[in-house]
Amino acid sequence: MNTPMRSIEYAIAMFGLFFMSGTLTTALTPQGSETAPMVQLLGASLGLFGGIALLTIKGSLSRIFSLYWASILPVLFALATLAWTAAPDLTLRRVGSLGLTTAFAFWIAFRFSPKQLFHLVVLASAVIILANFANIQLNPAKGIHQSYDEIAAHHAGSWRGLFGHKNDFGRVIALTASIVVLGFVFDTGGRYGRWLMLPILAIAGLMVLRSNSSQAVLLAATIPFGIALFLAMRRMSPAGRSLLILMALPVAVISAVSAQMIFEYTLHLLGRDATLTGRTVIWEGVIVALGSTSVAGGGYGAGWIIIGPRLTALTGADVGHAHNGFLDLLVDVGYIGVGLTLFFIAWLGARAFGNLMRNAKPELSALALTLVLFSLVGNVAGSFLLEHNSIYWVLLVATFAKLRDAPDAEFLPQRFSTHPHPSLMYRSGLHEN
Repeated sequence: MNTPMRSIEYAIAMFGLFFMSGTLTTALTPQGSETAPMVQLLGASLGLFGGIALLTIKGSLSRIFSLYWASILPVLFALATLAWTAAPDLTLRRVGSLGLTTAFAFWIAFRFSPKQLFHLVVLASAVIILANFANIQLNPAKGIHQSYDEIAAHHAGSWRGLFGHKNDFGRVIALTASIVVLGFVFDTGGRYGRWLMLPILAIAGLMVLRSNSSQAVLLAATIPFGIALFLAMRRMSPAGRSLLILMALPVAVISAVSAQMIFEYTLHLLGRDATLTGRTVIWEGVIVALGSTSVAGGGYGAGWIIIGPRLTALTGADVGHAHNGFLDLLVDVGYIGVGLTLFFIAWLGARAFGNLMRNAKPELSALALTLVLFSLVGNVAGSFLLEHNSIYWVLLVATFAKLRDAPDAEFLPQRFSTHPHPSLMYRSGLHEN
């Protein structure tokens, strides 16, 4: 039923995804400031709204803890690091923001059916692409790195859209472009509306190239290709898929062994240093500097306070992060936290793959696989694993929640459900408000 309240929910969800993509962060951050009060306020407001709205849905909390528990394990461990963090106040703020971000993701999962969620994410992706392109065209002094930039003058000429740095911009555009591709594949917008996605994809491709971000180019090229392979596998028999996977294992092993050679050659073609502008030196230094903090980390959001000085002493590199999402998270929550996060992502990937092969919730399953691949590949040179106020975490949690429901569940739970147990909420016929 299309009611004013339902329209408001769509608007909040759309704004939330747009905001958590990071597209507004630079615009809302005072120039020269290291903090962004308005960004923090908006993120907290969205999370509080999601949390309060969840409380109006009877059985929501029991459902989260009984069905979606894998997605909250990393959050709970991040909270646990308050017991040993190097900066309790910082960790408390960061983990509080992460919890609110997760609450917003759960609200989206509860209030939108799988197809509605997929269409919402596709539309939000298209809006993000167009908004960034418009800023580049209408305000090039802000949308393109300039030679007089205080921090990134050496990136002069690289497109950054509504972001502060070309790499952040390129990564988000690579993700949204991959999602828009899925929208075209699954006929979002109908017979004619889907064709509007082609010029949007062309714009996204241009922005990725003009960002001069090698990681964005890599993501924009490999993620859609990987998803295309998964989609093609749907037409194969189970035996054929098993055979293909077995045949792919030797190729994977050979690729892993020769990865360094391929890596250096690819970067040479892109005109980049084989050390990723010194990143590999930093990675090695971080691993050595972890020492005894490697098991449980130095505290969510605060680990670098411990590792930073150690890294500087070892390598002379004075940097604020490891330029690698897995290592950055390892610094904060250790092997335990990273293991819980990867366990959650692996479960999501396995669930999505199984559903896609059975043609159950195919749109959302393909979206989930896109997010999983993007997280695993993108965090090699970027850092957005288990990040608060992040569209990456919101979409991982929301898609996991929807895929944990019954394979044929396409409707929403009633806001005031009276089912005696959460498992019955998706087996006895769910209905949208």
